[in-house]
Amino acid sequence: MGKVQREQRIGIVGAGFTGTLLAVHLMRQAQVPTHLFLVERRGDFGRGVAYSTGNDGHLLNVRAFNMSAYPDDPRHFLMWLWARDDPRSPANAIPPSGHAFVSRGLYGTYVQEQFAAAVREASGHVTCSTLGDDVVDLRRRPEGGFVLRLACGSELEVDTVALCIGNFPPTLPGGVCGEGAGSPFYIGDPWNTNRIAEIPQDAPVLVLGTGLTTADLVISLQRSGHRGPITALSRRGLLPTTHKEARSYPAYVGDLLAEGAPPLRVLDLLRRIRAETRRGAEAGYDWRSVLDALRPHLRRLWGGLPDNQRRRFLRHLRPYWDVHRHRMAPEVANILDKLVAEGRLTFQRGRLRTLRPASAGLVPVITPHGGTEERELAPAWVVNCSGPACDYARIDHPLVRSLLDGGLARPDPLGLGLDVTEQSVVIGADGSPTDGLYALGPVTRGAFWEITAVPELRVQCAEIARRLHPAYL
Repeated sequence: MGKVQREQRIGIVGAGFTGTLLAVHLMRQAQVPTHLFLVERRGDFGRGVAYSTGNDGHLLNVRAFNMSAYPDDPRHFLMWLWARDDPRSPANAIPPSGHAFVSRGLYGTYVQEQFAAAVREASGHVTCSTLGDDVVDLRRRPEGGFVLRLACGSELEVDTVALCIGNFPPTLPGGVCGEGAGSPFYIGDPWNTNRIAEIPQDAPVLVLGTGLTTADLVISLQRSGHRGPITALSRRGLLPTTHKEARSYPAYVGDLLAEGAPPLRVLDLLRRIRAETRRGAEAGYDWRSVLDALRPHLRRLWGGLPDNQRRRFLRHLRPYWDVHRHRMAPEVANILDKLVAEGRLTFQRGRLRTLRPASAGLVPVITPHGGTEERELAPAWVVNCSGPACDYARIDHPLVRSLLDGGLARPDPLGLGLDVTEQSVVIGADGSPTDGLYALGPVTRGAFWEITAVPELRVQCAEIARRLHPAYL
């Protein structure tokens, strides 16, 4: 008789899109006895924060054609939408081009269905346990592998761990006095629907940030009947651009780097992209076409920049890149434009200095853009939409502290997440890869930069699933 193969045990921490899709790939590929532990503190598997919203006004920021869960089947989500013919997004409203923006809640249903199908169709030697709990500690086993300790006190022994922990709520901008952060008028997590529902309908609201999360918050307030004034504050007052159906750019954008090695200065790269955009415009192509054609090359371009040039990009160009690269659905833009025209939504350029508690709310003290004198805004409820916390040295979640204090991981040099290798293996405090410990999604932003949207995440999930393929463990 042949030797009985030991069961491989894989722990996946986090079951939003990334963790769930990784589990789907592993269940479909496993050739040896395999047990997956999919752990999600919210207890909602497949949706995560991004796709758990029940507000149909919260739309995807990527057109339906680009939202397939599978890189080798780009029309999968589009075919799912047509077959489902959901009343919220009927088949006849989804054009063949896939240029449509459906609700994030509907997309969450799609992801959950992919997971359910993978469980249902899994081979008899593959099992998947879903655990609605929080991983609060991770340590090595002397004999190899890892121990995951859950908030309930239970422990799981596994051979390999994949960290798919998504984003952490934003913190107050650097230098801001935190006195107001403990006020009931301050909401630090813009996705805490219970807290958002506490805002009175006529109350003034100050939103920190002017990005896509701010657009979602405004939609939430508008749908709940909020009538009070809304002010969105950011240093530059930049709003995300709007998606527009554009022709595919025929030029191979990689050619703009073909003169030699990839430019090692951000300024060189910026000049070449601008030149390509001008050439495209002369030929009748929208700038969106050029940026979209550049997208498959972004990981390589980012990898070719030394850390000092990456820091230069983050310090000077990131806000402008973000508003052009991460766009909003036309339907969302129309709602914001309408609220601006009605005087209910305004955008303020400036820097927040402090939040001073008052009886009617929090009094924001800001320095307007281009000025030096501080001035007070009217008392308001304050919602922080300034972007997720990325500096892991400052994040106090027990799992993060366990990883760093135990030396299994270290923050990346740019303060964008955890340091990882090109293969997404977590790098320990001593600079060596922590074998068997992987990280996926936004936590790897420092290494890969564009790793927050489905088109990039699905590729990373497929890559890591192949590396974790139990037949090769």
